[in-house]
Amino acid sequence: MINRKTLIVLAAVTFVLFGASAAMGQNFGEGNALLWTIGDIVWFGFLGCALALIVLSATVLVRAMNRGRRPNSGSA
Repeated sequence: MINRKTLIVLAAVTFVLFGASAAMGQNFGEGNALLWTIGDIVWFGFLGCALALIVLSATVLVRAMNRGRRPNSGSA
């Protein structure tokens, strides 16, 4: 179930990963394979969270639009 709390947590994780990626910068761990690997994990984690946030937000919007358009089939 996609609810407000899920989207808020996902947005917070996305923001933290973006901030960590920005703090690492392009020259982070120059010559150190472990630090490059950590930087790559953070960056791709950010991209995954951002994509999930976009998809889940679009899903919520589509469901909300469809909910308002449905006729009441229970009342006769």
